[in-house]
Amino acid sequence: MNIQRVQLNRRGLVGMKKGIIFFWLFHCIACYIVRAQHFSHSDIRISLLTAASGEDIYAVFGHNGLRVKIETDSLDYDAVYNYGTINFKQPNFYVNFSRGRMNYYLSRSSFENFHYAYMYENRRMREQVLELDSAQTMFVFNFLENNYLPENRYYWYHFFYDNCATRIRDLLMLAYEGIEFPQAQETPTFRNLIHRYLNDHPWGRFGIDIGLGLPTDITTGVYEQMFLPDYLFDTFSKLSYNGHPIVKETNDIIIPDGNRPPAIQPSGLITPAVVCCFMLALAALCSFVNNSKIRQFSRFFDFTLFFIVGIAGLLVTFLWFFTDHTNTQNNLNIIWAIPSHIIMAFFLLKRRRSDFTRKYFLFTAIIAMLLIITWAILPQPLNLALIPLVLAIALRAFRTYRFRKI
Repeated sequence: MNIQRVQLNRRGLVGMKKGIIFFWLFHCIACYIVRAQHFSHSDIRISLLTAASGEDIYAVFGHNGLRVKIETDSLDYDAVYNYGTINFKQPNFYVNFSRGRMNYYLSRSSFENFHYAYMYENRRMREQVLELDSAQTMFVFNFLENNYLPENRYYWYHFFYDNCATRIRDLLMLAYEGIEFPQAQETPTFRNLIHRYLNDHPWGRFGIDIGLGLPTDITTGVYEQMFLPDYLFDTFSKLSYNGHPIVKETNDIIIPDGNRPPAIQPSGLITPAVVCCFMLALAALCSFVNNSKIRQFSRFFDFTLFFIVGIAGLLVTFLWFFTDHTNTQNNLNIIWAIPSHIIMAFFLLKRRRSDFTRKYFLFTAIIAMLLIITWAILPQPLNLALIPLVLAIALRAFRTYRFRKI
């Protein structure tokens, strides 16, 4: 029985190896056939695909891909080149991801599979067929094929400066050498732009606003705004090259089914603003209602409040100083999210507060109130949902200073 199992396992491995070899040979032959063909200008069509927002936070900003369709008597090639692919199985993925070392790569799939994924999610997809002459067409196609080689396909992802949209923008700028962009009608910051996509994701917006620092508040022009797929679509629809529009045809590839749930669902009732207002209400209860049960509860509440705020401070500090995320540096959330709160919270469990503890929380109360007073003029706009939380911090910190024994 054991010998038979070994033989069966060996047969399975041999069959698997044959399958892998067959697939590899098929892939090589297909690539050779594509490269060996001599295409005329009418045989090959290159278009920009733009997918609308998805429900998950990583998909809310949309997506771009380049479609290459080749039709001859002997070949029907229809593929999508996608710079937004990541391998979750790569070594130390989660550690590298948290530290800003996100290794994305260019993938190539059939248009049918790419189309099916967005049809399944009920997300709109639009196609802009590009006006390219023969030299430009072959330049883009050969660039993509060369970029798809294993030694070239990987790159270090940056949300604002190097992503699935900016890679396509930069490639097409090479194809349309010397192309000029129109003047920007508005100059929003990076933060302003991403906020436009997060109205139905209050928790996502809350977390992003806490994690991102002052570099996110740089103003943008047309070139920078094309890090967002929709803005890449809109800009290219207006561009001309040598007196002719670079988009010769626009098609709706997927029109969302109105009978199915939309890709983005409305947010629930439990939002950051609701939670922070609830924390302020509890802080007021602990501060102004004087009975034994409330006094006992206040110690637990103060510990919880400042411990959580301290954790937020550690996160801000980690993203600022210990990662390669450039847009998490110089983060003014550190004013209210002080990392040392995570230690000082344990001193609040005691009934008697030392002079050091009282002075520490007096300093905390002063800083929190100064933050509230200067909120509107800060160079980094903080999330408005934080205002009741900061008021709760100020209130409970001042009450801690005011009383030696609670």
